[in-house]
Amino acid sequence: MTFGRSGAASVVLNVGGARYSLSRELLKDFPLRRVSRLHGCRSERDVLEVCDDYDHERNEYFFDRHSEAFGFILLYVRGHGKLRFAPRMCELSFYNEMIYWGLEGAHLEYCCQRRLDDRMSDTYTFYTAEEPGALGRDEARPGGAEAAPSRRWLERMRRTFEEPTSSLAAQILASVSVVFVIVSMVVLCASTLPDWRAAAADNRSLDDRSRYSAGPGREPS
Repeated sequence: MTFGRSGAASVVLNVGGARYSLSRELLKDFPLRRVSRLHGCRSERDVLEVCDDYDHERNEYFFDRHSEAFGFILLYVRGHGKLRFAPRMCELSFYNEMIYWGLEGAHLEYCCQRRLDDRMSDTYTFYTAEEPGALGRDEARPGGAEAAPSRRWLERMRRTFEEPTSSLAAQILASVSVVFVIVSMVVLCASTLPDWRAAAADNRSLDDRSRYSAGPGREPS
């Protein structure tokens, strides 16, 4: 490593306020690609392409990332168990942290992989836009090529019903829904008016008289 405070035997990683000290030799072959890239930085500009800030005096590198997620990832790369989601953290947010540090979904425990797949299927369009290779990986799975069009169709249907601004059809559907709600409210309010209730009572009285005035064997006219 050619950049950093001369003579320092270690560097400090500050991830979301949590500080970790690593030796230069460990930094060179660190399992996380984002961290190991620091070893090849030759200037401050190179460093700022990897992290968010750098303190030359303390030889400290700042990463504005989720500290708890990094703690779980660090335990995994050091060989302490298998990689699982951090408690009370969204699966997609944790996956974004994994991608940032250089891991993939395959590093997760199997049950967590299933949870991630289920969550990603609900936001399929978002992840294909953010990560162009995701579509290719899905099609590479068994049955992935057949499932991809179905997932896209389901996602379009979901967006049509849940996101009124996503398309013209969604806007029309939202407008029709609003019209039905307004009509229902008007009818409900009108049914409480005295004139409306009187008219309804008169109609029922006329129906009753017509039914009882009909002779035997005759249908009410």
